[in-house]
Amino acid sequence: MQTLFVVVTSVALLLSFWVAFMAWGQPARHALWAWALALLFYGASQAVFALRDFLSFGVILVTGNTACALALVLMQVALRRFQGAESLGLRWSLPVVLVPFLTLLSLNQPRWRVLSVTLVFCYQIGVILLALLHPGQKQHGRGRYILVGAFSVLLLILSLRSAAAITGALDDQSGADTSRWLALVFLISMWVILSITLGFVYMTVERAERLNFELAMKDMLTGMANRRAITDQLLNTVARAQRQGQYLSVLMLDIDHFKHVNDGYGHQAGDMVLRGVAQILQSRLRAQDQIGRFGGEEFLVILPDTSLEGAQTLAEALRQAVEATPTQWGAHSIAVTISIGVRGGAVTGGDTADKLVGAADAALYRAKQNGRNRVEVALPQPALLAGG
Repeated sequence: MQTLFVVVTSVALLLSFWVAFMAWGQPARHALWAWALALLFYGASQAVFALRDFLSFGVILVTGNTACALALVLMQVALRRFQGAESLGLRWSLPVVLVPFLTLLSLNQPRWRVLSVTLVFCYQIGVILLALLHPGQKQHGRGRYILVGAFSVLLLILSLRSAAAITGALDDQSGADTSRWLALVFLISMWVILSITLGFVYMTVERAERLNFELAMKDMLTGMANRRAITDQLLNTVARAQRQGQYLSVLMLDIDHFKHVNDGYGHQAGDMVLRGVAQILQSRLRAQDQIGRFGGEEFLVILPDTSLEGAQTLAEALRQAVEATPTQWGAHSIAVTISIGVRGGAVTGGDTADKLVGAADAALYRAKQNGRNRVEVALPQPALLAGG
């Protein structure tokens, strides 16, 4: 038993050190710091139990169980910080107060002590599992599944321990049986601690990778796809339209006289106008349509399975919506218009993403030349004219 206590304590403290090492340089409220502290308290609880030959029975139980409760609370805190949820408030203190109270109250009643304290631990783990399984949370990677599996195993073990306490099975065991039972519990606890720490760290890494991907593929000002992302989407959509013989339309949009907005109201106002126009455009597109910021004040819209007539109708609706919806900037109402170039209809094997964008861009240029705040359609290709 002493060896098991030492092993579990050493593993927990070592994990705490390495998680803290990973969190180094992060703000104090980072989730990894709370997780490292949770492992530290769990290791401390096992260290207290390892000193049972040197401390009084009551001190060991109260201190060890309270440290375990605090470790679970800190795991809740770490998870809530990771999820961006509100803090626990005073609710965090309830298990930390309840566990030592119940331990002292039933110090000479082993069955009720084990049952009451274990039920508190089960409640804490249940809260953690509910947070992990909440449908509103977006973390659906493998780290989350590792956490759910490990905490579920721990909850099962504690539930069996509670059942054993209720039925009196713990009272009927001999000293050797009790030692074997505790050895199994400690061994599984060590596996669980390793697993949940791996799961939490892996979940943190998955989030970092997802954020890096978003930074690489998303325009941070408008929240829509950036040029790289929308170009990739267009390549895939063109290939699918050619393969399935579908229509495909492309719109190139540009905000008219945008430089005047920056010069007259400042770049912050210009950013607000860009975001406002982006929201208007996105709100009027279908679920299958795609839009991205192509550069500066220019946007690219991809309309799968859309004829030229349908693309013209949508383009005109977008133009009117932007014209009718000025952007509020303090006391100012900044009205802007957009010009749109449309390339729509069937795509052939010779059509490429660059050709489609080039045709729509040329139509956009004509819309600018012809007075702005208008929609222009791409001219037929020379090869088609020659064939006709």
